[in-house]
Amino acid sequence: MMKISELLKKIPYEIIAGPEDRDISGVFRDNRKAEEGGLFICTSGTRFDTHDPEVISGLAEKGIKAFVTEKDIVLPEGCDATVIRVRNTREAGACIYCELYGNPAEEMTMIAVTGSKGKTTTTHMLASILEKGGHQVGTIGTNGAIFSGTVHDLANTTPDYDETQMYLRTMADEGVDTCVFEVSSQGMKYHRVDGIRFDYGIFMNLQEGDHIGPNEHESFEDYMYWKAEVLNHSRLGFIHRDDEFYDDFIKLVKVPYELFGSDERSLYRAFDIEKTFDEEEDQPGISFRTAGKIEDSFWLNLPGDFNVWNALAAIAVADHMGVQPEDMKKALADIHIKGRDDIVYKGKFSVCVDFAHNGASAWHHLSALREYRPKRLVCVFGADGNRSKGRRYGMGEAAGKLADFSIVTSGHNRWETFEAILEDIKAGLHKAENPNYIAIKNRREAIRYALENAQEGDLITILGLGHENWQEEMGVKYVHSDTDYVKEVLKELGLL
Repeated sequence: MMKISELLKKIPYEIIAGPEDRDISGVFRDNRKAEEGGLFICTSGTRFDTHDPEVISGLAEKGIKAFVTEKDIVLPEGCDATVIRVRNTREAGACIYCELYGNPAEEMTMIAVTGSKGKTTTTHMLASILEKGGHQVGTIGTNGAIFSGTVHDLANTTPDYDETQMYLRTMADEGVDTCVFEVSSQGMKYHRVDGIRFDYGIFMNLQEGDHIGPNEHESFEDYMYWKAEVLNHSRLGFIHRDDEFYDDFIKLVKVPYELFGSDERSLYRAFDIEKTFDEEEDQPGISFRTAGKIEDSFWLNLPGDFNVWNALAAIAVADHMGVQPEDMKKALADIHIKGRDDIVYKGKFSVCVDFAHNGASAWHHLSALREYRPKRLVCVFGADGNRSKGRRYGMGEAAGKLADFSIVTSGHNRWETFEAILEDIKAGLHKAENPNYIAIKNRREAIRYALENAQEGDLITILGLGHENWQEEMGVKYVHSDTDYVKEVLKELGLL
């Protein structure tokens, strides 16, 4: 049992009705899961508002003893529940859950990573370096909540505040001393990490046009603002000096920061960047030297120049945390990230699975795969429905110009038809002079076609879902993993 007043320590509020010091047995934000004696946080959603009189009446019947609201609510006759009025229930709810779980973030070093591209890779690079340096590390992000050798699936890159606090509490209790957290702009905007003060915040980059739309950010300016707010919730920021929007972004940053990049003003600089190829292992990589606070040389077992900046950001934060360069080198030479440039099969041909789901990430990914020196680069991909159409044009253009052959298929279509999405992808594909592609609506059939028709020396890459184990069509989520299905088909073909 907790007293209401104990949960409201960090937020301004007004008691509209009922006593403030009553005990409550739990905190709830889903009316379907609410239980007798609890406190309920009302939320104004785009499709459902739990301030609604029918919802309040149903919760009162269940025995809810307190409501946190941002609007006027009507209690049913005879209900003596406490009503707490706040400015924003998402903001207040995040702080309430911090108190409910005992502020676990204060027991760990908290690191936020944000940016249009590279969040997941940077997060896992940094986690690997810190673990090599002796830290017990947990991560929260696109690939799930990962700690103590276990992966917990998440619905969002940055989970909602109740889930966030639950996982942070579990991490702290299991001895995790550092949490590396992918914080999206939407996660910041919708108060999923309110109540957490990050020790370090990393800004990687901004991609114009991505995440702008009716279901995401209303403008690029709004997108940039909330990226900057991630750093503004940190004690020290690390900012990629080479990003094209640096001059505008830096005006929004209100905390001390350090720069990383190729620019001479960066405290962590990378130069002499060279692509490498291990003939014996058939493995591309990249070497680079650093200057500034660390003068050394590094090698990455990943292709793509962009990964240098992901690694450099990780190096900068790890340096502040006392990790030695030798440990950084060992970690970066042996990076594997599920669903990121993930070679899931090597034989007469190779198969890669990647999360690339917009034009920029597809372009970077396909360019990097050329470093494997394939005879043919085959790209299987779909684009998201109910998201910015720019993603579709961009992915189509990248595939048309960089792949030798493409198979366009379904991604997370959500509430849009495959045919509508395909037309937008084709507009991008035909920016190439002679695009070579076919369309196969069913994702499994598309993957099977690619594998059954593979030629020796092919590199087949499957884009869009990466690590995810589901696919959404017409509002229904189906169980599906690109990696698992590839292995299933390869076994049928006698290749595994």
